[in-house]
Amino acid sequence: MNLDKDNISKLLSNSKFLESLNTLIESLHTDNATILSNSNNLKYKGIKVHKNIISNSYYARFRKNGKQHFVSAKTKKQCYERLKDKYIQVEKEEKFNNNSMTFIDWYYKWLDLYKLNKVKQATIEDYEKSLKYIPDHFKETKFVLISVEDILIVLNSIERPRTRQKVFELMSMMFDKAEKHDIITKNVMLRVEKPKHEKQNSQSLTKEQQEEFIFVCKNVLHGDYFLLCLYQGLRKGEALAITREDVDFKNKTLRINKSINKNNRFDTTKNKQSNRIMPLFDKTIQELLKYQNIPSEKRIFNFSPKIQRKTLSKINEKLVFHVKTKDLRTTFITRCQENNIPEFVIQSWVGHKIGSKVTSSVYTKHNPEIDFKYINIFNSII
Repeated sequence: MNLDKDNISKLLSNSKFLESLNTLIESLHTDNATILSNSNNLKYKGIKVHKNIISNSYYARFRKNGKQHFVSAKTKKQCYERLKDKYIQVEKEEKFNNNSMTFIDWYYKWLDLYKLNKVKQATIEDYEKSLKYIPDHFKETKFVLISVEDILIVLNSIERPRTRQKVFELMSMMFDKAEKHDIITKNVMLRVEKPKHEKQNSQSLTKEQQEEFIFVCKNVLHGDYFLLCLYQGLRKGEALAITREDVDFKNKTLRINKSINKNNRFDTTKNKQSNRIMPLFDKTIQELLKYQNIPSEKRIFNFSPKIQRKTLSKINEKLVFHVKTKDLRTTFITRCQENNIPEFVIQSWVGHKIGSKVTSSVYTKHNPEIDFKYINIFNSII
């Protein structure tokens, strides 16, 4: 074949010819490598930095994503840095294809990289619930093309304020990570105002309300669960998770080291401070003695959060005021404060982080006799 201009153009437009040419070039590189020195090499991810004796320079090459990648430099250190930068760039392209990745694609990558095995299963389930409120067409939108207007349309279509806020929080976390890892150039969520949701604050019962609440609970099925929340200042999941072996009648202690989540399954406590051994107060002992013969691994209050909510509704029907479960924990703390029990003692009982360096150092040297003094005070006031 005569290699005139027309034939050369045809060859260059032929994909099979170009593929053969690339294979030939790669084989030449491989043959040339036999005369290169392999001594004193740096490595990154197992990839060596070689010295090219002929040109007195350094090079490295690796195959990733089905392609051969090559870097070179005058010094070994420069070549190593270029290899590192190139590898990271190629790896990022492998993980994140910015041009085609949709919102739902990034959601699952974000979940896998930053959340799975790092947060509670109940938290993952909350993310999944929030995801259901995001329309399918939005989920299939290319992530890099999502605008402020697109997000506002989704948020405004959600009726319940708290749900709207949760979807906003989910999106904010996703876009924040995407910007930090160069998936997007700008975090559009920074231009979206957080939806407002008026959170119901807990309140303390007055002493009169407390007495009325106790009376009603003693005459309602599962009412002793709510008395435990009041007498010990427990979170509702903590109280539901208590097993017989957590209750030590002999030493008058109660172990808190787990919780029951929304799906009625055992879960971790809110944080590490929540894992604690607290005093078992006299009023609590009176309520729990009826459970002293159940199997050690069995839950004392073996019912679901749904039953817990229904029981509280029945209790509220009999009261002239309204009570939330969290109000009982607040009441416990308030009664302690009213009787001058030190803050660090209260914090240790309810599983709060010690508030200052002074109280932290005092608690570290905690004297059981001092604790016993305040246990007696609480026993006399509840």
